[in-house]
Amino acid sequence: MVAEEARQERDACVVHSLPFKTTFRGTTDIEENFSRHIEHTENGGLRNRLRGRTLIGREVVLPPSYVLAVTSFMPRQQHPLGTGAAGCVTSSAPSLAQVEAVASDVRITAIEDRFCVWEHDKQPERVDALAHWLELSRTLHSAP
Repeated sequence: MVAEEARQERDACVVHSLPFKTTFRGTTDIEENFSRHIEHTENGGLRNRLRGRTLIGREVVLPPSYVLAVTSFMPRQQHPLGTGAAGCVTSSAPSLAQVEAVASDVRITAIEDRFCVWEHDKQPERVDALAHWLELSRTLHSAP
């Protein structure tokens, strides 16, 4: 039983695609507040709750030749606190129109072979589209 729990922990998703946006800029204990509450359903799906709302999820395991790279953007010229409109102090990232990224500004923070997609109160549909795209890509790139 201990070996099975260790395998599940090792194979657990660490990247989650959640169906909302937030302006929160702090830190939180994801393991304590989210990951440890994930329930595995009989049909292979996932269930959880966040702020009282039900989330239904699916794990996506990428084919062996694919990985998911989690990145962060840290421009060298950007100061931790900048000035926005009317001189207001802001810590938000500049808009894409204001940024010219160079390779040294992008940091890879994680490489994973799987991720979880979540939706409110329904099965995630984007997973099926991704599976079709990956199959099409494999077919196109392996053609003689």
